[in-house]
Amino acid sequence: AVRAAGATPPASAGDPRPSPSPTLLTALSERHHAALRLGRVGRWEEAGELHGEVAAARERLLGPDHRDTLASRYEVAFTLGRTGRPADALRAYKDVAEARIRVLGPDHPDTLAARQEMGYVLAQLGRPADAHRVYLSVLEARERTTDPDHPDTLRCRHNLAFNLSRLGRLEDARTMACEVADARSRVLGPEHPDTLVTRCEVAYVLGRLGRWKEALETYRDVAVIRTRVLGPDHADTLAARHEVGVGLGRLGRVGQALDVYRRLVVDRTRVHGPHHAETLRARHGAGVALGRLDRWTDALAESREVAALREGVLGAEHPDTLVSRREVAVALGWLGDWAHALTEYRRVADARERLLGADHPDTLTAREDEAHCLERLGHLREAADLYGRVASLRGHGLAGGA
Repeated sequence: AVRAAGATPPASAGDPRPSPSPTLLTALSERHHAALRLGRVGRWEEAGELHGEVAAARERLLGPDHRDTLASRYEVAFTLGRTGRPADALRAYKDVAEARIRVLGPDHPDTLAARQEMGYVLAQLGRPADAHRVYLSVLEARERTTDPDHPDTLRCRHNLAFNLSRLGRLEDARTMACEVADARSRVLGPEHPDTLVTRCEVAYVLGRLGRWKEALETYRDVAVIRTRVLGPDHADTLAARHEVGVGLGRLGRVGQALDVYRRLVVDRTRVHGPHHAETLRARHGAGVALGRLDRWTDALAESREVAALREGVLGAEHPDTLVSRREVAVALGWLGDWAHALTEYRRVADARERLLGADHPDTLTAREDEAHCLERLGHLREAADLYGRVASLRGHGLAGGA
């Protein structure tokens, strides 16, 4: 979505507040942009705290519905979404969207930006059908009020394509992503970052369709272009290289995937440091590859270390930490230690239920892992009960359209 610029229009004629000093408003604008810079380098917690402080100051000085106040509140919501708090982000975006509808109108670009981000966090919350409805509504407004090839319209169509893949409509997602990639190539250029992002989405959907050879070719092409255009150490270049590793693993070329991940760990460590989330993600990939090579003792050691680091950096219940915890459980199971595997699987399932709800797809997957582990331990009745509960919740979710 479009990020709010933080401009400072004059106070409305009906606002009884005295006009704040230009010096104070300039200082707040500088702090706003400092918070944006923190977000751009991935320091989302610090960015959120600073945006919150600026939002409170702007509300006190300018009023709750002033465009600058809403710009800061929008950024607070954005940081909530980036720090694993999608439910809080959704509430914050909804408040901003309602205020912008009052102040700016339903079709204003800033209003549509807030609504579009609502779609993004709805998808994060496991509500892709609701996200789909939001994206369609925003897209209709964007196409009605701007050019169909306007960058904001294309961004909305990109998000809609991504969400279609979440809904399992993979061919529709691939078709739309290809259309957006072609349009962005025409409007922005074939090597523009947004064009390359959509090409990565095309590759992602190709992978979901089992067309991993084509997906890998696309990821490799994007990685080469990004290396040339953005530089070898740019975050987007490194991200494309990570997906090359994923593709190689999916094609059964696990030794090559492990090499890609290990080189990526070296480069991520050099660029971002050993505790950065993306460094740890590359190490996680290496751990998965070790398991696929049946090197389960090495895989267990790697996954335990990554889980501990992620817990220290991101928190015990961050989604990435929970993914690592699950990988620990997988390795324990392959090594025959089902009792300790069950402890880990339950830890993941309980955390996901607290964070996402009992019927979220990720929670249900974790409960299925738990049930499988119970089976292996011979607790057949308990496993059957849990499988039944999961099946009931899945059926309820399908019936409810969520």
